[in-house]
Amino acid sequence: MTKTTVDGYLRSLDEELRDLPPARRRELLEEIRDHIDSALSSGDGGEAELRNVLDRLGDPSDIAAEARERFGVRRAKAGAREIFTLILLLVGGFLYVVGWVVGAVLLATSKVWTDREKIVGLLVVPGGLLPAALLALLPGQVCSETTTSTGRVITECSGGTIPVWLAWVILAVLVIGPIWSVMFLISRMNRRSAQA
Repeated sequence: MTKTTVDGYLRSLDEELRDLPPARRRELLEEIRDHIDSALSSGDGGEAELRNVLDRLGDPSDIAAEARERFGVRRAKAGAREIFTLILLLVGGFLYVVGWVVGAVLLATSKVWTDREKIVGLLVVPGGLLPAALLALLPGQVCSETTTSTGRVITECSGGTIPVWLAWVILAVLVIGPIWSVMFLISRMNRRSAQA
C-alpha cells in the first residue's frame, strides 16, 4: 500500500510539473522520491507515517507552482486555441470527420490539460456528436397492415435491427458522453486558469 501511495503522489506531481523542462522535472521528482525514502527509513514505514511525510511535503500542485516560480517557467494558460479545440471535439465530426481529428490533435498537443484529461477527451465517444446524429438518421422499424378478404389484419414489419428502447439508450449515451467530456475539460481548464 505504501508503494502505491508514493507512486500515486509522484504521478500527480509529475503531471503538475509537465510545464518544466524534462531534465528539471526528473531532477525534482528524484529529489522528492529520495526525501520520501529517507523520511520513511528512519521510522516504521507505516501508512500513517507516510501520510505525515506527504502532508509535510505538501500538495503536488503547490510544489509545482514553487518549482515553476524558481525556474522562471510560466504555466500554460488557456486561450482561443483551447476554446477552438473544445468546439471541434464536440461538433467537428460534422465537418467530414476532419474537424474532430483536428480537435483531437490540438487536444493532444495542448499544454493546458494533463495526459489523463486528454485521454478522457479523446476516448469518451470519439467523433463528438456525429455518432449520435448518425444513429438518429438510421431508419427505424416500419410496419404495415394489410386486411385480407376474410377481414383478418396482417401486420408486417421490416427494418430496425435493434429494439427501440435500446436505440434510445445508445442515443442518450452518444449525446451525453461528448457533452460530459467537453464539460470535464472545461472545468479542468478553468481550474488551472484560476491557479495561474
